[in-house]
Formats: sequence, structure tokens, C-alpha cells
Amino acid sequence: MKIEKSTALSASSVTEDGKPIAYFNASIGTTGTTNNFNITSPELYEANKVQVRKDKADFDAAVYAVEDANTTA
Repeated sequence: MKIEKSTALSASSVTEDGKPIAYFNASIGTTGTTNNFNITSPELYEANKVQVRKDKADFDAAVYAVEDANTTA
């Protein structure tokens, strides 16, 4: 049996009044990383794409930080 330890991250990009625009999730394990981005409202995404793209970049940075911590551990 082979057991793999992984770390899961999730986040969402929302409007100022809390409406969901997009979700981000990632699973970081010893054999690789899966990083997903799902737009839940194309209309809200179009109206808020600058913020959503910033949120995505921030999420990716958090994923990279976990990956880097895993490789130095």
C-alpha cells in the first residue's frame, strides 16, 4: 500500500455584496499539484474580471508557497 499525504486549498472570488464569481481549489501532494479555476457566473466575471484575476494570482501564490514548503521539508 502506498499512502500519499496532500494539502488541499480552496478559495472563492466574490463581489462586494458576497455573490460568488469564481472558485479556486488545489491539491498539493508529493506526486504533483492539481489546480482548478471555475467561473460560476460569467456575467459577474465579465464585470469583475480584474479583481477575479488578482484573486487567482493570489491563490496561485499561496499554492506555490505550499509547494515550496513541501519541497524544502
